[in-house]
Amino acid sequence: MSVLEVFGQNLRDLTALRGSQAQVSEDLDINRIQFGRYLRSESFPKPNVLKRICDYFDVDARIVTERLTPGQLEMIGMGAGKLAAIVPNPSAMNEAITYCASNQAYFDDSTGLPDGIYQFWRRAFARPDCAVKMLIKIVSLNHARVIRGYDPALTYFDKKNYRGRAREFRGMLLRQRVGYASVSFHHEPSRVISVSYFEPVDTVTGSFAAGFSMIARAERPDCHRVSRSVISRIEGGWTDVMRVARLPSFIAWEDVPTRIRPYIFPAGETF
Repeated sequence: MSVLEVFGQNLRDLTALRGSQAQVSEDLDINRIQFGRYLRSESFPKPNVLKRICDYFDVDARIVTERLTPGQLEMIGMGAGKLAAIVPNPSAMNEAITYCASNQAYFDDSTGLPDGIYQFWRRAFARPDCAVKMLIKIVSLNHARVIRGYDPALTYFDKKNYRGRAREFRGMLLRQRVGYASVSFHHEPSRVISVSYFEPVDTVTGSFAAGFSMIARAERPDCHRVSRSVISRIEGGWTDVMRVARLPSFIAWEDVPTRIRPYIFPAGETF
């Protein structure tokens, strides 16, 4: 199999994980016709475009020369692609974390919140009439645990419909004596930091944790910065994940699932 054929097949498999070829080409800012040529093994991307594709799917350049196995695709689909192979490099962030929390106990234990893809529910900070639902991935690296997710496309105050990496946030998941805390860093244009606390809740429906979330930003009229929140692990395969992903991001309060609403908007609470 030629390099073109290997790359084209891998790209088709990776795109299928995201559901829509049109959406992927738009997220990558690649012309749909040109993206179709890549998928059909008729053309090969320039190095800067290949890097953009690899970053988008969390893979490396081996997708050009090596066919992805079903097992690898499953791991990528669950958010554990090349993330698992990241080797720490000296940086300001590493220096700060080493200084603040050298005790690795913060990353111990993955039983309360196992790796996987979760629904993340909270009230919409800029829309008091509804809740917001996002998907986040929890992944264990060699020594640390991290999260990754995307803000809804229409949450930005300049009203632009941002896509792809512009909506992405990544963070670390820390195990406390009681519960878990996460610190997430949101990409440009927002460039803000959010913090969440979650404590697992006994339930027969799977991994489920409740707590609160806040975003570190200036006060704005008619907007909230703190909300109760819930994360619930999506059980099943990629089909179940895509079914949830295709649901609207903003949900009217009357349409929020009955097992979710009491945790994020208790009756009588006004803050």
